[in-house]
Amino acid sequence: LFLTSPRADTIARVTPLRALRLVFATHRASVSAGASRASFPSRRVRIFPGVPGRRALSPIAASAMSASDAKTPDPPEDVFLEDLRGERSMEWVKAENERALAAIAGPTGKPEDDPMFAKLRAIYDDKKKIPNVRLRGDFVYNFWQDEHHVKGIWRRTTMEDFKTPEPTWETVLDVDALAAREKKSWVWKGPSFLDYGPGDDDNRVDRCVVKLSDGGTDACTVREFDVVEKAFVETDAFVLPPGKNSFCWVDRDTAWVGHDFGSGTMSPSGYPLTVREWKRGQPLEDAVEIWRGEPGDVVAAGSAYWDKGHRYKVWYRAQTFYDTEHFASDPDAPGEMVKIDIPSDFSFNTFADHVVIHCKSEWVVNEKHTFKAGSVVAHPADAFLRGERAAFTVLYSPADERCAYAGSAETKDYVMVHTLEHMVTRVYVWRFDRESSSFSFVKTHVAENCQSFGASGVDSERSNELFVTTDGFLDPVALSTATAPDLED
Repeated sequence: LFLTSPRADTIARVTPLRALRLVFATHRASVSAGASRASFPSRRVRIFPGVPGRRALSPIAASAMSASDAKTPDPPEDVFLEDLRGERSMEWVKAENERALAAIAGPTGKPEDDPMFAKLRAIYDDKKKIPNVRLRGDFVYNFWQDEHHVKGIWRRTTMEDFKTPEPTWETVLDVDALAAREKKSWVWKGPSFLDYGPGDDDNRVDRCVVKLSDGGTDACTVREFDVVEKAFVETDAFVLPPGKNSFCWVDRDTAWVGHDFGSGTMSPSGYPLTVREWKRGQPLEDAVEIWRGEPGDVVAAGSAYWDKGHRYKVWYRAQTFYDTEHFASDPDAPGEMVKIDIPSDFSFNTFADHVVIHCKSEWVVNEKHTFKAGSVVAHPADAFLRGERAAFTVLYSPADERCAYAGSAETKDYVMVHTLEHMVTRVYVWRFDRESSSFSFVKTHVAENCQSFGASGVDSERSNELFVTTDGFLDPVALSTATAPDLED
C-alpha cells in the first residue's frame, strides 16, 4: 500500500510513463498498486496463526537435570489474558488504558487537549485524502470515514465524476446509521460482488455480500446486499451468522461457504475446514459438503471465478503458515478435481487461460526447466493440469539476492510485474495475445528520483485502463490514470 500524504500541495509527475493523465494532488488519497482483483496472489487464502516458540534444552543441559528438576514449568503470570473476555482480562485492559492515558493526557488530564491530538485528528479526517476506489459496473466504490462518519459510509460515483476536482458521492450504505438502528457496533469488513461472467449479463452488477463485524472481532456476519436498491436482500437472501466465515459466489443462486457446522468442521486455529455448496432458499445446515481439509490444517477454502472468459474452480488447504496445497477442476473430467503439482510454499494464480506461479524457492521442474527462488512463471492452464511442463513463460527472474518480486497487477490484455531491485522500483510490462494465447515482453519502467510507483487495472476483466500511483521522499502521493498501451511508449 502507498501511504497518503494529506498535506500534499504539489504534483508528483508519473515517470517515465507518457500517460493520459489525471492528477489528484490535494484532494485524493492513494489507490494502492494492488487494489485490483488481479494482484497476485489475490485469491489465495492466507492465514497467519501465532505459534508460540519453545527453546529446546541441549543434550548436556538435559542430562544435567535431576529428577526433581524435571517438572512442568509454572504457567506465565499473564496466562489469564488468553481468556479474551474474562473479568480479570478486562480489569487488566482497563488498568493499562488508564496508565497510558495518564502518560499522554498532559496537565489537563484530557488527551484531546494536547495540541498533537488535534494535529493527528486533522490528518485522519482530512477531506483531501485520495479515496481508495474500485470499479464495479458503472460506478467506482469507496469506503470513507471521517469525523462525521466514524464507522463509515460505503459510497459510489461514476468514473467520469471521480476524475473531477469535486466528485458527487452517492451513499450506498451508512454503517453508522445501520449500527444505531440495529444496536450493534458494526465494523465494515468489505463487499464481495457477484460476477455473472461472459454473456448478456457480462457487465451486470447488482448483487454482493457485505461482511460486518460486531465490535471489530474476527467473527463476521455475511449479508446479501442489492446495490441497485441500496438495501439488504430480504427474500431468500444469503446470510451467514457471525463466525469466521468464508463466502464465494458460484452464480446468482449458488454460493460456496465455510462456517462452523459443528464437530470437525473448524480447524485448531478457528477457521473453516469444509466448503459447502449452498443454494438460495436452502437452510444453511442442508448445504452439501464439497471439500474438506485435514484435521490439523489451518484453513480449507474454495474459489469459483471468471478470468477473462475462462472459468476456474480452485480449492485450497493451508497446512501451515507457509504451506498450502492447491486443487482445481480436472479439465478432462468435469466434476472431478486434480492436484496442482507445485511446491506447497508457492503462490498460484491465473491469467486468462494460463496459470501464473510465484516460486518462493528454487524449482527444478525437469531437465529443461529450473527456476530461481523469486521467479514468476506462466504456463497454459489445461496443459499444466494434465502434467505437461513444456510451455513456460518466465515473467520475472531475479538477477541476484537484492532483487525481489513485489506483486503483480493486470488489465484485460497486460500483466505488470512489480519488483524492488537494489532499492529501486521496477515494473515489467507483458502483453497477452489472445489469438496465439501467448505473452510478449513490452518494456521495463524504472522509478526515478527515489520515487515509488505502481500500476493497477481499473477493470482487469474488461478494459486496459490503469490507475497509477507515485510517491517519494520529496513528492506527495499522486494518482493518475493511463491506459496499458501507453506503457509501451
